[in-house]
This record gives sequence, C-alpha cells and structure tokens, in this order.
Amino acid sequence: MRKGLAPVLSGGTNMLKRFAVTGFKNFRDECVVDFSRVRDYDFNKNLIKNNLINKALLYGKNGSGKSNLGLAIMDITLHLTDNMRDVIKYLFALNGDTPSNRITFEYCFDFDGKEVVYTYEKNGEMFLLNEKIFVDGKNVFEYDYTKNTMASSLKELTALNKDALARRNINNSVIKTIYGFSAHLPDDSPIKRIFEFANGMLWFRSLGNYEFMGSIPYTDSVERFIVEDRKRIDRFRDFLAECGMAYRFTVIDSGIGGKQLYACFENQNYPFFQIASTGTRSLALFFYWMEKMKGHITFLFLDEFDAFYHFNLAQGILKQVNSDDSYQSIVTTHNPYLADNSIMRPDCYLNLKDGKVKSFSDSTTRKIREGNSLEKMVLSDDL
Repeated sequence: MRKGLAPVLSGGTNMLKRFAVTGFKNFRDECVVDFSRVRDYDFNKNLIKNNLINKALLYGKNGSGKSNLGLAIMDITLHLTDNMRDVIKYLFALNGDTPSNRITFEYCFDFDGKEVVYTYEKNGEMFLLNEKIFVDGKNVFEYDYTKNTMASSLKELTALNKDALARRNINNSVIKTIYGFSAHLPDDSPIKRIFEFANGMLWFRSLGNYEFMGSIPYTDSVERFIVEDRKRIDRFRDFLAECGMAYRFTVIDSGIGGKQLYACFENQNYPFFQIASTGTRSLALFFYWMEKMKGHITFLFLDEFDAFYHFNLAQGILKQVNSDDSYQSIVTTHNPYLADNSIMRPDCYLNLKDGKVKSFSDSTTRKIREGNSLEKMVLSDDL
C-alpha cells in the first residue's frame, strides 16, 4: 500500500454530489444528502462550486442522527484507507428496526464532469458483502464477497492478477487491494479517484475533546509547527483575530526547550501556550490541522464544533472553514445565531429531521430572501 499523503488531484472537479445510507444506526430508511440541490441565490456564491454545495451547515435536534450521519459518510475510509479511525463508534451499526441484515452506502461523485457512483453493502458485523462502481450510469466494476467473483469492463484492470485478490488481507476491500497493487492506474481511473477522495476525508468532533478520524499526519507539536514559519505565525495571528482574539507574537529561543511562541503585552511577554485557555489551545490545534492538511483534504465533517464556544468564536471558525473552497465540508451545530444569510445561504443550511436531510430552501414553500431571518426558522422549528 502506498504510504503518505497524496495531494488532491487538481485541474477539475473532485466532489461528492450525493450521499445515501440505509440501515445504519438512526437510519432505518434511506437518508440522502444531495449536494446538487443548488438554488439561484445571488449572495454567498463562494459556497457553491461547480454547481454543487461545497459548504454546508447542518442542524438537527439531539438524537436526530447528525453525528451518525458523519460516521456514515466516513465509513468509506474504514475499508479503503489506513487512516486514523475509531472502530468503537461503529459498534451496533445495523439499525435495530431494519428487517434486513444489510447496510447500504452510496457515494455519487462528480469527477471532472463524470458521474462516478460507488456503492457497497455490509452486514451487521460491518463486513463487506459487495462493491460496485458505475460511470455515467454504466456498471463498470462489481465484486461479490459472498462468491469471491469479480466482473469489470475497466481497461486498467485487464492485466490484473486476480490471484492477488484472493491472497489479500481479508480485512481489505478489493478496491483498496487493486489500488495498492496497481502502480500505474491512469489519473481518470474511477478506482484511483474514489480511493484518493476517501484518503483525503477528515472528521473532527468537539474541538475541546480532540477527537478525529481520517487523514491526519503525525508530526511534531503544534507550537513547533507554528513557530518554524514566520508567515505561518502571521496566519495564526490573523486566524485568532477572526475568532475575536487579538494577539501580538514574538518567538524566543529558550535554549534546551527550543523556540517558543510568546504573546506580547504592554510590559511583559509570556509563553503563549502556557497562558492560553483550553478553548484557545484547541483553536491552535484546529489551525494546525487545517494548515497541515491544506491541499490534501477532499471532505471535512466537523461535528459539534461550537459546543464550548461563544458565538463570535463559532462564527470565526465557520468563516475559516468556508474561506477555503478546495474541499467540501459539513459542519454541525445547535447554534441558531449561525443561521444567517450574511454568513451562508438557505440552500447551504441543512436540517436533519425524522431521518431526512433537507436544505432550508427545500423545507418551506415560502421563498426565502436575503433579508429573511433564518434564525427565527430554527428557533420556531419552522423547518
């Protein structure tokens, strides 16, 4: 298997167009997130990319399934990548009310204008039962795990050593095995595109608890990473300012301890990471992850990101995520004050209710205008 972080393929579309899951945790019936449900709003157009929703904010009551939706979206990384995962979160994954012993996942991608659909089924123990790939509606790959049979019309797999598939690690998916054994897959191969999209997916939950899954590099400390680059220090300062915290910084070499970041005050300078609050240090960690993963993230699911933060701080983090259009994101929240057309737009605000995901635009028959109060819609449960 190839090691390290591959850069996100550039020069075209590399986005999730639609996601659907059935039989997973909360979702007895099919739950769909449709990123193609774009309206013709004339504001905050930067949140739309290639006519798909690139940045979304997801609301939903406690127990509605927001976190489980994030786990479902991240499921693809469990069997396609070697990245960080928390398998404990996937215990008892099969919905208790479903009459079937199958969980179905469907990822519909837009890769340079081609619609590539990757679908697979798992049993209640989360073992793969089958994998299928469709390109523009045509079935081009299928593997049946119950029979260990493969059917494919992909040219790049013509010379594939099928014996290698039989000898693979039983925990690895066939697509992961093919990617690892095929050093020269063309850039437009749907197998390569699917694998590399999954390899760049990232999940954070509750910044204060530092939970994460996905493509995270293991390197040195947050402080060391920040102080090694003067421009990065400036970006960190600007990031904190966006979050409502004004700091001036200097770097002091303490000898054995190496270089440290100091906060500058009128009469004294203090080591920043020793005086910073828990919330501020978690912001530094968030900054570190986003800087380190720049150019490598394809999809970010940021769950309960503002559980411990003031509104201004939450807004600052959301703006930071929304300012980078190189990856798609879903951010979950309970904060009604973030429902504001000055921050996002109605087709990018999503609501999860009764196992269904709808945008604010699709949740009402009224035409939502830029001046309308989305906050009132959230508070009145008018969705």
